[in-house]
Amino acid sequence: MYQHIACIPTGDHRGDRRFLHNVTPPDLREWRCDLTALSHRYNLYFLASVDVVHVYQPSFPDQNLPSEAELVLHPPKTGFIGHGIDPSNPHSITRVLVDYLGNEEVLLLTCDDGDVVGYRTQEIHRVLDCRANLREPAKDDNVHLFLHRNVGASAWGLAVHREARIIAISANTHRITIIAYALASDGELNISDHNAHEAFSSGPRFPYSRQKDDVFTLLATNNIPALSFYGNSGRWLLSSCIDGKTSLWDLTTREEVATFQLGWCASASDLSTPPRYSRHRFLCGCPAAQNVLHGAWGTIALDTRSAYELSAEESTLAPITTDFLDITSQKERFRISNRTAPYSEPSESDYDSDVTDDGDDGTDEEQPVQPFSQLIQAEDINAPFLIFTKEDIFLVQGSFMTSMSYTLNQVTAMRRPLHPGQWVEALTSQDRHCFFSQIPELGVFIVGSPIGHVGVFSLNYTKHENHERPGYGFKLEYLLPLHKSDQNKISGVPQGQLLGISVAPVQGMFDIPGGIEAPEQEGMIPQPRRWRLLLYYMDHTLLSFELSKRRVDESPSLGDMVV
Repeated sequence: MYQHIACIPTGDHRGDRRFLHNVTPPDLREWRCDLTALSHRYNLYFLASVDVVHVYQPSFPDQNLPSEAELVLHPPKTGFIGHGIDPSNPHSITRVLVDYLGNEEVLLLTCDDGDVVGYRTQEIHRVLDCRANLREPAKDDNVHLFLHRNVGASAWGLAVHREARIIAISANTHRITIIAYALASDGELNISDHNAHEAFSSGPRFPYSRQKDDVFTLLATNNIPALSFYGNSGRWLLSSCIDGKTSLWDLTTREEVATFQLGWCASASDLSTPPRYSRHRFLCGCPAAQNVLHGAWGTIALDTRSAYELSAEESTLAPITTDFLDITSQKERFRISNRTAPYSEPSESDYDSDVTDDGDDGTDEEQPVQPFSQLIQAEDINAPFLIFTKEDIFLVQGSFMTSMSYTLNQVTAMRRPLHPGQWVEALTSQDRHCFFSQIPELGVFIVGSPIGHVGVFSLNYTKHENHERPGYGFKLEYLLPLHKSDQNKISGVPQGQLLGISVAPVQGMFDIPGGIEAPEQEGMIPQPRRWRLLLYYMDHTLLSFELSKRRVDESPSLGDMVV
């Protein structure tokens, strides 16, 4: 089967070989969201260790990390301790995210006490440069914050809209906090500390006029582990809820305007009767209902600029009258070489503390005013997006114009994509799709689970006769970790949960700061950059891979790895 993406293993740095000579490894915590991140502008790798962040500079090409961090960040405390999952470490970090806010790359952290902290990566890079020049240890007291506020309880979801300059944060208050920075007349970002009270613009409502910083909240039905902005305007936000709902929010009206709830359920009699969620579990006959089986753990608004085209003959799309297209059979070519589980099933009380709904059934919410198809028609927000439930992946795309009328495009689905081989009745409670990222430049998205497996998927599209817009799909290209002699075989995972996945361009191919033009090389045709994918495990093992577009009629070689 032809693979559109090349994936080359570049490093296997085992934890027991990293920490020698009595060097104490960083303390790590399970039951969190992604605890690692890479800068796209600098050679900086971030690892959350309880309530601090270790900053490393990976080596090339193996991406190995030194035993000691170049810098340790100590996020300050607001002093307010909201309800969380870890009373012994209330300020422990739950998620790490690197993204762009305007032209500035930022590092954002959410904490179990509700604190949210933001740094500029440029500031971190500056401090490390000063340390190198002065040959002195770097100190984080020289790294200035641009964001420090508390959102009331354990914070989990983070999303940033670059162009609209908005940050969204979800917490176990069942609320989403929106921070919309003022848009200065010269187009530059006006960033200030947001530990003050909420400030609302006296002019027209967000997002059309922002003369002041605007902070407001949205009320959801339960805990929200993940968020994703949808569309180019900054008006639309997707949220994932553990009660199974993925919601589309209109930040202009500050209301939920569409809800999606997808999955396979033994008790669902038809497509319109999703299972109810109440007090830590779904009320259905599925074997793993108590493990929040149908909960939504993430969503990605897909950037399709580099999706590859499939002809109508190549496409596996079912007839347009079909509601769902199940492509689970794609995983059948993969095999597992080692079935040993890296950890045992925790107690039910451990799991409940992670996703507690505080006794709220969350079943009495109002229905959205408009059907999604009408929103698509009115606002032309037709890009596809992904929904990650605990075990499954769904690609949802807006309705598209046919010669007759508007119809809702079919949903593409894959069941348990990280588990090829024999079907088991129920997966462990830790096994959930809580790690995910995308690389628009390559037309790739990546999904991982704490069990240690990671899937690399490519995006495709097909143009259909009499359809105005293409239909999108995806293909499972790789399951990681790869076996060294067989790319269709998954090797044994390290002895510990996966803590996070992170992607960035390889060294020498970083993003160029705004206002600086890239040097042109005469006679050279611009090529998509090569990207590194790093997987960090609880035993401090770091696995690294290089992803790139496969060139036509050419296999990847060692020479491809030279920068």
